[in-house]
Amino acid sequence: MKTHDYEKFAKVYAQLEIKDTFYLAYRDIPKLVKKHVKGDKALDFGCGGGRSTRFLKLLGLDAIGVDISKDMLKEAQQLDLDGTYELIEENKLPFYDFTFDLIFSSIVFIEIPTKEEMINILKEMNRVLKENGTIVIITDAEEMYKRDCASFIYSLPENKNLKSGQKVKVVIRGTDIELYDYYWTNKDYMEAFAKAKLHVVETQKPLAKWDEPFKWISEILFPHWIVYVLSK
Repeated sequence: MKTHDYEKFAKVYAQLEIKDTFYLAYRDIPKLVKKHVKGDKALDFGCGGGRSTRFLKLLGLDAIGVDISKDMLKEAQQLDLDGTYELIEENKLPFYDFTFDLIFSSIVFIEIPTKEEMINILKEMNRVLKENGTIVIITDAEEMYKRDCASFIYSLPENKNLKSGQKVKVVIRGTDIELYDYYWTNKDYMEAFAKAKLHVVETQKPLAKWDEPFKWISEILFPHWIVYVLSK
């Protein structure tokens, strides 16, 4: 069973906007970049249809997007003709050591099926990160799967009594996309960061605000994302 049918849904993925629950994932990133990132050379790991790469470019960063899906990269390139998007295989990055000031990864680690693979990816990120560089990872908070929100439906029979590494069924509202992510806890991430010799500099769990222009469901009271800021 495919967890994410990129071939079928690549165009739909690429057209997803940064709004509703997705908005909260990105809302505070500009401040974090300004606070922690010292240069402008950025890598968007798991760029998909290029939404996150285009976001980084709007922040003034010289961003390159990489992904494992040819279909997603095709969509990314069509939406950003001047952008640089490269295919990666077996999560090996085609870059020299100490290349990037920022490595950004948005809603990607939930697609990694094992902690061993997660650790290997983080080690590869560490390799291409400059000595004073920063990694920013946006991923699902543990609380996310306990209630529906503006962008996702989680209240499904498959999602009861979740354990680390278990598949989680997700429906993206307003689309035909049904997919399966992997449930990882904060403890899992912390263990993986440590084994990859990365240090947590800051974490955030963004909550929605009443005056924001979206119809929130549970986002004001419960965090749906967690943002990790890491260094060597």
